[in-house]
Amino acid sequence: MKFLEVLRQYSQRTSRQQAIQRLSASDSGWVSWSRIWQDVQTTVTVLRQLGVQQGNRVGILAGNSLAWILVDLACHQLHAVSVPLNTDLSQAQLEQQIQHAGISLLFISPNGFPKVSSLSQIPIVTTGMRHDEYDLSGLLILGEFDEFLAMARGEEIALQIPAPSPHRIASIVYTSGTTGESKGVMLTEDNLVFNAEMALARYQFDEETHQFNFLPFFHAFGRTCDLYVWLLGGHRITLASDRQQAAVEVAQVSPTHINGVPYFFEKLKALCLPETNLHDGLGSSLTQINSGGAALNSDTYAFFEEQSVAVLEGYGLTETSPVAALNGRDLTRAGSVGTAIDQTTMVISQQNEVLIQGRHVCAGYYRDQQATNELIQDGWLQTGDLGVIDEDGFLFLTGRKGDLIVTSGGHNIWPHVIESLLEEHIGIEQAIVFGDRKRYLVAILFPNWSYFADNVDVSGTSDHWKDSPNVERWFQNLVDRILESRARYERIGKLALLSQPLTADKEQLTVKGTLRRVAIKEQFADILDRLYSS
Repeated sequence: MKFLEVLRQYSQRTSRQQAIQRLSASDSGWVSWSRIWQDVQTTVTVLRQLGVQQGNRVGILAGNSLAWILVDLACHQLHAVSVPLNTDLSQAQLEQQIQHAGISLLFISPNGFPKVSSLSQIPIVTTGMRHDEYDLSGLLILGEFDEFLAMARGEEIALQIPAPSPHRIASIVYTSGTTGESKGVMLTEDNLVFNAEMALARYQFDEETHQFNFLPFFHAFGRTCDLYVWLLGGHRITLASDRQQAAVEVAQVSPTHINGVPYFFEKLKALCLPETNLHDGLGSSLTQINSGGAALNSDTYAFFEEQSVAVLEGYGLTETSPVAALNGRDLTRAGSVGTAIDQTTMVISQQNEVLIQGRHVCAGYYRDQQATNELIQDGWLQTGDLGVIDEDGFLFLTGRKGDLIVTSGGHNIWPHVIESLLEEHIGIEQAIVFGDRKRYLVAILFPNWSYFADNVDVSGTSDHWKDSPNVERWFQNLVDRILESRARYERIGKLALLSQPLTADKEQLTVKGTLRRVAIKEQFADILDRLYSS
């Protein structure tokens, strides 16, 4: 298995032993490649002691850490199936996924523990938890991770790497998508290795690269493009202490490269303002950012480009491991998500849907043949995304299949176009537009309340402001100005304000931040009824 072969090679080098560090008081600086290799072999030994065999599913419900990496790589070596679980999900969602996957052993950290407290039949190994601070009664706790590793004492440590098995299922990754239906994406060994190789080739990382990671490993973007790209590249990586602190920790680390989502890069930009020199605020080393998950707004793109930081936008799905298209250092086009990665065919159907073939396309959905048949038709993965490919092969996304609004007047409107225009203004953090089969469009906004307070002489809080007719009128005027150059039918007739942002844990967003329009429409049905009845 290539990940393990590469790790063993790095472990035998005498120089450049700084491999990984995590910004945490409980972690003690840089860890070497040789230490990682030794700990993976110890982890394999203990898992084998516990009866983990080829094909068994091992769950990881934890924040990013060295322990997360050790368990994942040990599963690769044993040909077991790693099942990364999203710590942001509800207890009911997690328990459904754990049962659906048939997980036989679970690794869990504090941010995941309260959500699985009712699982009494599955052996659990904790990571980063003081057992005296939690009620562990009724659970089959094998111990903290250090105790887990200590179980290998006296045993022959595993050192044998199995032959490659490209078509075996290496991981099951659950994705809710925009519909909210949880599906287990089956990713093969070849899917993961191939996709990491292709991403690394576009990124052009070398041994001098220092990556900063905050994207969760339970998400395909973070796992492939941070974890596996780092492993194949042999450079250094620093893990953020947690996602909430990541933006302010960038300056402490001074990395050369960051993978992230648009919201994170917008936060970095805001941290640098009103100063215009990004390197004064974030350190002098940053040379490249790689953005995915959604479109990066033009102001943020321009800000980084003006600071001589290369901006590489890409596109993918969990079902494509995840990278399908990516801009490169030598070949990029603003506004696009790049060209198809090597050994990949990407076309646009007669219905304008992006279709993909390639080695990175998943094996289907676990225990769901009907959904698999709908996903892969005649050898083509149906992405559900709409787009156009220009004469040079660059993909431009235009919408999501099923998102198109057709007003009662017969006008076709892509809501994300209007939403992007609104969100480019500093006063609006989130916008979602409705209007299918209606006379006019309406919007639900989560404003930048700090911006509002700084620009309007008012007292109170966002809980009070969101229901104030005067405040609503102020934002309506702002929206009217932003959209004044759009066609009349593309303007917002009425709007409502939220005091709190849309979030994934309320099932309003997917993990990567995509709007789940059906769920939002259901949750805010009363507001929408008011906007169309008043």
